[in-house]
Amino acid sequence: MKRFSFLTIAILLATVIYAQNETDALRYTQVFPGGTARMMGMGGAFGAFGGDFSTLSINPAGIGVYRSSEFTITPSMNYLSSKSNYLGNSSEDLSSNFYLGNMGLVYSNLTGRSSGLVSFNFGFGYNRENDFYQNLIMRGINHNSSLLDYFATRADGTPSDQLYPYEEAVAWDVYMLDTVAGQPLNYETVYSLWGDSPNSTYGQEQRRTISTSGGAGEYAFTAGVNLNNILYLGGTYGVHSLNYQYAMNHYEADPDGHIAQFDYFKFSERLNTRGTAHSFKLGFLLKPIQMIRLGGAVHFPYKYRIQEDYYTFMESGFDTPDSDGNKVYNSSTNSQPYSYRVSSPLKVVANAGVQLFKMLLVDMDVEYVDYSTMKMSRGSDGYDFFDENQAIKDAYKSVLNWRGGAELKMGTMYFRAGAAFYNSPYASSEANKNASYKSYSGGLGYRTGNFFIDLAYVYSTHEEQYYMYQLSMVSPSVNNFQRHQLLTTFGYRF
Repeated sequence: MKRFSFLTIAILLATVIYAQNETDALRYTQVFPGGTARMMGMGGAFGAFGGDFSTLSINPAGIGVYRSSEFTITPSMNYLSSKSNYLGNSSEDLSSNFYLGNMGLVYSNLTGRSSGLVSFNFGFGYNRENDFYQNLIMRGINHNSSLLDYFATRADGTPSDQLYPYEEAVAWDVYMLDTVAGQPLNYETVYSLWGDSPNSTYGQEQRRTISTSGGAGEYAFTAGVNLNNILYLGGTYGVHSLNYQYAMNHYEADPDGHIAQFDYFKFSERLNTRGTAHSFKLGFLLKPIQMIRLGGAVHFPYKYRIQEDYYTFMESGFDTPDSDGNKVYNSSTNSQPYSYRVSSPLKVVANAGVQLFKMLLVDMDVEYVDYSTMKMSRGSDGYDFFDENQAIKDAYKSVLNWRGGAELKMGTMYFRAGAAFYNSPYASSEANKNASYKSYSGGLGYRTGNFFIDLAYVYSTHEEQYYMYQLSMVSPSVNNFQRHQLLTTFGYRF
């Protein structure tokens, strides 16, 4: 398959699809509660008090607190900055997006009693659960390895007409891989083929850009009761929906020309994902005395039905043309749809709150989640995901997440502040064992008559290590993300 011998392009006969893994399971089931500006301004903590539409997705008993019907809508804005440090080089990028944080309607049915069944309420609407928008750039000069080394290692032992079509086969097609002379099942890369010497085959510029978009949310249908103004019970039936788009471009080039003939190559991946799931939550709130609120909820596991489309593209360029005058080659794969299931972990939520003089609210929410219990199943080709499920058990652990916040009422004005901490779901043996999420928030509100408006600002930060390919071959890029959210809730009570 030497470039100057012939130009036969391998035909992709295999139907192998994009390899799902434990990272997909975490991405689609890790939830960061969103919703109204009131709750977000308090760090996402409002589960002990209820009476806010966001709580229907956290502790559904909160719907029992309503004494009047209500409509809310929360347009929101995200601004995300990313910074990477790869091989001693720092790169930054920005992205922003508009989204709907919440829209909901609650109907309160008061029985007229002061004891027993005081009210029966129900509501339906939407709460945001996650946001996938981000852009990231990583770049540096690599003197030790290439993405092609990873492809060559995976290709070893496989005939050239049976290479994995989405990675090794496209690299073969564009002359970035070749078999070792006299060894038809062993492979070498363009760097070892045409480098000046064993010590100067690398030193190429590497650049990778990743752009993701989309989000996840829950359409909540909730009902609850108020018993004696002391005990509140509720349940939520949720329809979860997600969409996720992933675009990756990996670029390597020989800017100083020390690798004979080779100029550059570009490898691109595209993934489009859609998913739906159905869930059920049960919760209670207890007001033993006027100033104390206690609560808890169980979020039962739900199963996403995931549908994916995945394809790849690769282009290479050479310094000199071949006998037909060609210097640039490209190869692409056809999009292959695939479906499977992802089961979320069980989540247990505890809420505690204090109300002082009808002026100050303080809330703390704690949730327990065991991410090692996520599960993948029912591949559309009959695949059972045994290895991936074992990887989930090995890579993830159980965590305690907490959210806390306070609200101060001064006449018709409300002032809020809060913070949240989401522990890293990765086991102690994993590179990202310390990759926790932290957020800090503040907000204010104005309420008069039947109308109210709330504003909130949330600052979130997260740092993780990212490996472009096999861990033993490449140094990680240390990536820091900072998210700024602006939310405005408009509400009307009737």
